[in-house]
Amino acid sequence: MNLNKKGITSIELLVCFIVVSTIVVGMFNLIMNYRNKEQIEEINNEVIAYSNNLQKIIQDDLIKGHLTNVTNVSADGYSATFTFDTPNSYTTTLVINPNNYVISYGKNGDVIDYEIPSIPDLQLSPNSSITYIPADNGYLKINIILTHPNFPDETYSFMITCPVNYVR
Repeated sequence: MNLNKKGITSIELLVCFIVVSTIVVGMFNLIMNYRNKEQIEEINNEVIAYSNNLQKIIQDDLIKGHLTNVTNVSADGYSATFTFDTPNSYTTTLVINPNNYVISYGKNGDVIDYEIPSIPDLQLSPNSSITYIPADNGYLKINIILTHPNFPDETYSFMITCPVNYVR
C-alpha cells in the first residue's frame, strides 16, 4: 500500500480555515441577535412593571378613596390635586415632571417620587398630561407616556380614567 505522507497542503488548510471562519461568524451573529432581543425584552418588562406599580397606586386611591374633586390642574397639564372622602377626607397631589423623569404622587406631606427606570434612552414624554373634564360631575384622565427607540412606534403609554364624584 502506498500512502501519501506529505500531510495537508496549504490549500486544504486555507479551505478548512475559511469554512470554520464562516461558521464562527454565523454563530456570532446569531448570538448577538438573541442578546439584542433579550435586552429589548428586559427593557419592556422593566417598563411594564414600573407602569403597573404606578397605576395600581394611583387607581387604588381613585377607586377606594372616592374621588370627589380635582383642583389645581396646571395649565401645562403636569400637576393636579385630588380630594377624596373615604374613609376620611384627604387630598393627594400628582405631578408629572418630564424634565427630571419623575412622577410624584401621594398625600400632602407624604409625596413619593417615582423615577422612571434608569434605562438608556428611556424618557418621560412631555406629551404626558392630567386632564379634568368638569361636565356632569366630570371625569379625570391621566395619560403617562414613556418613549424609547425599542418600543413599537417608540412610545409606551398608559392611561387612567376615573369619574369624579360618582354615585355608588
